[in-house]
Amino acid sequence: METPFIIYIKAVGIYALITIPALGMPIMYFISMVYVLFYGWFAWAVFTIIYLVTVFCNPGFLSKMLILSIGVVVAVAVAFQMLEVLKVENNIWNSGAFLLFPLAAVFSGWISLSASTGRIRTANRNLLLNFPEGQMNDENNLN
Repeated sequence: METPFIIYIKAVGIYALITIPALGMPIMYFISMVYVLFYGWFAWAVFTIIYLVTVFCNPGFLSKMLILSIGVVVAVAVAFQMLEVLKVENNIWNSGAFLLFPLAAVFSGWISLSASTGRIRTANRNLLLNFPEGQMNDENNLN
């Protein structure tokens, strides 16, 4: 399933662009990008699981996009929390202005998700079209 990975990669690129104003303090921008590159994989894993659930449950397109939009928030929250779980930072949710970075990550995820609606729609259609055909071929081979 390359769709969640592509959405994640786009989101990281968008995040890098959105947080460019943090270059006013280059060390803050650098640390933010390192955290995204190291701990963003948790967000990717959570988002991929949510994406796979929506593929197999097959809700309508608007419902799927709503679930995935909420999934972006959940995935970013999990990745941000992992900074505290893995003892990189202490009391991460009380970090004041630094909470703007996960907010930027959520917006980046939403922008990336919105930019990938065509891919999501096509992936659903291809899954639905290919799955029954594969079953029919297996049944024909058994006879």
